[in-house]
Amino acid sequence: MQYSQPNFLTALEDGSFTFAYGISPWLFAVLVILITFGVWLTYRKTTRQLSPAWKTFFIGIRSGVLVLILFCLLRPVVTTLQVSPQETYLGVLIDDSQSMAIADLAGGQTRQEAIEELLYENGLLDNLSESFQIRSFRFDNQTQRIVGVEDLSEAGTASSIDQALSYVGDQLNGLPLGGVVLVSDGADNSDGDPLATAQEFGAKQIPVFAIGVGQEEIPQDIGIVDVSAAKTVLEGSVFNVQVAVNHQGYEGQEVELSIMDGETRVASDVVILGPAGVTRRYELEITPKRPELIVYDLNVELQSDEIIDRNNSYSFLVDNTKKEALNILYLEGHPRNEYKFIRRAVEGDSSLRLATYLQTGPEKYYRQGIESATELSGGFPEDREALFEYEALILGDIEFGFFNAEQLQMIEDFVAERGGGFLMSGMVDEEFIGTPIADILPVTLVEEGFLPSHLRGGIRRGDHPTGELFYPRLTRNGEFSPLLRLSADDAENQALWRQLPELQGTYVTGRIKPGAEVLIEHPLLQYQNQALPLLASQRYGSGRSMSLTTASTWRWQMMLPAADESHETLWRQLLRWLAVSAPERITIEFDREFYNVGDEVNVRATVLNNQYEADNDATLWMQTSNPLEEFIDAPMEWDIEEDGVYRASLLQMKKVCIACWWMWPALQEKPMILVRRNARPSWSHLRCANIPMPSSIAACWHALRSSVAVAILTWQMPMHWRTQSNSHRTPIHENYK
Repeated sequence: MQYSQPNFLTALEDGSFTFAYGISPWLFAVLVILITFGVWLTYRKTTRQLSPAWKTFFIGIRSGVLVLILFCLLRPVVTTLQVSPQETYLGVLIDDSQSMAIADLAGGQTRQEAIEELLYENGLLDNLSESFQIRSFRFDNQTQRIVGVEDLSEAGTASSIDQALSYVGDQLNGLPLGGVVLVSDGADNSDGDPLATAQEFGAKQIPVFAIGVGQEEIPQDIGIVDVSAAKTVLEGSVFNVQVAVNHQGYEGQEVELSIMDGETRVASDVVILGPAGVTRRYELEITPKRPELIVYDLNVELQSDEIIDRNNSYSFLVDNTKKEALNILYLEGHPRNEYKFIRRAVEGDSSLRLATYLQTGPEKYYRQGIESATELSGGFPEDREALFEYEALILGDIEFGFFNAEQLQMIEDFVAERGGGFLMSGMVDEEFIGTPIADILPVTLVEEGFLPSHLRGGIRRGDHPTGELFYPRLTRNGEFSPLLRLSADDAENQALWRQLPELQGTYVTGRIKPGAEVLIEHPLLQYQNQALPLLASQRYGSGRSMSLTTASTWRWQMMLPAADESHETLWRQLLRWLAVSAPERITIEFDREFYNVGDEVNVRATVLNNQYEADNDATLWMQTSNPLEEFIDAPMEWDIEEDGVYRASLLQMKKVCIACWWMWPALQEKPMILVRRNARPSWSHLRCANIPMPSSIAACWHALRSSVAVAILTWQMPMHWRTQSNSHRTPIHENYK
């Protein structure tokens, strides 16, 4: 292309007209009108009489002269743009993310192959190089200069058009940049705004030419949109995995959902897809079998004519390592079968420790499950700190006189502020009406004198209706609650419940409170047109509460063969549910679940003191380590806007693991660092720094957890991380058995 000097007419036709002093042509036109009007005013009265024709002539002559003078003073300019060969640069940005490998073009051609054919094989870049200095770049979540097609790999795990445009602007800053050619499928999944960056180029009169590749909507595809699963579970727990699936072109099609643990299928279900473009959620139940960190693979059956296969699978991490026992305090008013069989139910369950305080007679008490001679030696815990050492509290047939007002308030604080669980089992003393206990319960309490005559008699045996035998009835919520699961299969679960023996006796309460959930109800008895609730639960402050208005669940053990474990299973699930939501004194969170190399990792730690109040005086450190065992320590800064919250961030340029430890002003704890040596989720290379290599991975994990709180970043693929919080008692979904 040869440069040619334009003449005035061609310049005026191809260029843009402006004034050197920045006056817009529209403003100049307004000034012309004002000048003409001003001259007309001067000729309204003249010393000699003039005809209209002469007036018009003189007004035109004078106005024209003044407008011409103004036009010259404003310095008119005609701007034209013309490329000087080999003196102007052209940036070419090519999307190199994994989505470019999708073969959705004619003849099964991938998007990347279409780019290679357009830019390189057909000689488009060669033709452009005659007029421009070409600078080619590849980009995913990062941008790099490339020489040719051999530098494209289709390996990027994310696309950031905003970052790519900014990178080109910085690299070619100061050079005569004639334009930017952007070739992409448009799948930008960054947090930036590429339109705003493109507008910045436009303000500099640098055009951005976008070339789209691929179809806007894939005609045949099934993809996993989202997966929700508990990050940590207790040993032997059953938890739900919720998967959101979207599709195009397979309405009414039956597909199989499966969860794999390595080569072993642990759960599967055949579902029918709904309308195209509508996301539907499905649930699968699994029970981890190995006491370790497990990576599960969730798969949606691949169809023969699907264009994209990568979105048919998803990997998620579950922490099933051995954990410290959940501490539960059980206060019982008198020896009864229910107490004995509840204790038997948790025997052998290492995830639960039941410390019991049983009143055996006047001023006589019996302690079981205690860890030291001083535990519960004075009865109910003396202060909040001692009570807050537990995760859950059970009251069974205990009288109001056992507590003073301060202790009742401590119980409410334990649930509402500590986040502990509370269960009232059996009969409730009427004296609790109007106390914090009544506030915590999910049901209202009613004095027996206000009940209909046929509902009086309480939980005691007898020929009164409330003391008769009955088969409990699961509500709709109870049928699908993980707390009451005896089998993962719905039909089998219902069959097992029908085989359970009858219960005897129910304590009559008032109506359930707003927001409470009834799981089991009486099949016959009603109060105020509502079936009597047997098992109900609700959230209360930061914790949760539950009421069980019968004292005969022991019959589910005594009336069944000794080998049957239905009673043990149900009580273990209830107690775990009560205790597992109680927060630890430090919890660690990440702003995202997945990270790619080059992303900023934001870590948030919440610290509570021994009163479980926000602690702003802690000292926290974050340590990162990479596979080369290079360590970097960084302090976590207190967030002045949030009490008890500390933050830190890092720009991740390598695959690393993160460990956090903390120190209170009066206590300094020795940190232990968890090192992840390889990029696949195999834990055979774990080790703890500063201690000998333990005999098992579980021992390493236990030693590490007993010293500090640790947050781990693990990764699903070489370019992906998944966050794993140390807060094993605060799951995303409360689906526990």
